[in-house]
Amino acid sequence: MEVSPKEYYAHLYPYDKLVHLLTHNGDDLASIEFAIEGLSPQGDKFYRRYVSVKSAKELKAEVANFPYVKAFHFGAVYTGKPSNSARVSLPVRRVLSFDIDLTDKDWIPLKEKGGDVSLPLCDRAWPVCAASVDLLKRILKLAFGYTQVLVVYSGRRGAHVHVFDEGAMSLGNEGRAAIIGYVNGTTGTDKLRSTSGVHLVMKMHNLRKHVYRLFELWFVGHMGILDSLDNRNTFLNRLDLYKYDSLTDVMDMLVGDVMDKDTAIDAWRCIVQKLEGVRERVPWALDRLDCAVLFYVWPVLDTNVTRDTAHLTKVPFACHAKTGRVACAVNVDTPWNFIPSLEAPTLVEWNQENMDVALSHFHNIGVSGHVAEERHRALQESGTVPSTHAITDQVMRDLERKAEEALCDVEDLVEAPPPPPPPPKATIPRKMTFKRKKSPLVPEE
Repeated sequence: MEVSPKEYYAHLYPYDKLVHLLTHNGDDLASIEFAIEGLSPQGDKFYRRYVSVKSAKELKAEVANFPYVKAFHFGAVYTGKPSNSARVSLPVRRVLSFDIDLTDKDWIPLKEKGGDVSLPLCDRAWPVCAASVDLLKRILKLAFGYTQVLVVYSGRRGAHVHVFDEGAMSLGNEGRAAIIGYVNGTTGTDKLRSTSGVHLVMKMHNLRKHVYRLFELWFVGHMGILDSLDNRNTFLNRLDLYKYDSLTDVMDMLVGDVMDKDTAIDAWRCIVQKLEGVRERVPWALDRLDCAVLFYVWPVLDTNVTRDTAHLTKVPFACHAKTGRVACAVNVDTPWNFIPSLEAPTLVEWNQENMDVALSHFHNIGVSGHVAEERHRALQESGTVPSTHAITDQVMRDLERKAEEALCDVEDLVEAPPPPPPPPKATIPRKMTFKRKKSPLVPEE
């Protein structure tokens, strides 16, 4: 059954859940800005900002009755009724939001021959987005203690991550800019690898093993970035190690060995093994490999969405104007299990079961509380609910185990800085090319 945007916002959108989410910290609903957008069949755009409502019922009426409604957004909490005049009210608080867009990673093939972004290609690349979500969630918890996280599929090519911890919501523009500067994946001027700052954040929070696991599973295994010989050559050139005299012999051997491997996984493990083998001679070579891996894995974020308190963000469960898919919530603990093409509700062919599953993830409890509630619900359904103390003990043991896996000792966080790399040769660095040597067993023509 096909559903129009007007029908969706009039009968299917979860207004009560949205209002509960935005006001659970005690904020007055009437002080939160909403904005509504519409698009007529002739292509005329309608937009209304600074909408103020006092209940979910009022919000539903404002959105559903808007001409040619396509989507709506939420903004900051104001000192009074939302207004564009500083004399009336000012934005003082907002959900800490992050925007992950797959098109910000240039190496991902996302466009069709005509140049338009392809929905099937975006679906295939979802694990790349999920890896960014997972790392962002971990950093927010380890570095800032934020745990009340909601993850929302954007409807086509990315995800939104919303943080509802009180400390996050009360941040001003400078605090938000500092956080985005800390977690964002930046690249060097040569656009080959992530910067040393990203590398330092990874090491500070003991995330190297996890980053490498994600890279092997989803980037090498699923995305196939080392499948072809050209792709392997591209990755080795990204290391940019040939310009150092101390590594010329290593790189000559590495290129041949990597190209001879039958599978991408074998090629990847060969690269790691060879560079670990020269750790004592050139320990910084592994740092170079880390930065190449981080270039693919680390989240790249839209700074404007995060740093401005007055910025508008599309509400969770809005429908995407081009794809018709609902920007639904996904499991915050296992985002890579989400399959957009199968599980995202879509107006083109409405599936209430998909909507119900997505709504089960639309919560502001936070990771720890959600684990506890899910366990309690499962025990209730099985008819074997133990005492409250027993549930608490079980949950606490699970959480302590997860904490031990995620956190490292403070002593492990402080590492001696690596020695500086040797100066490069004065000659122009050469790019690697691969050409198989002719076998001496084959007679000359």
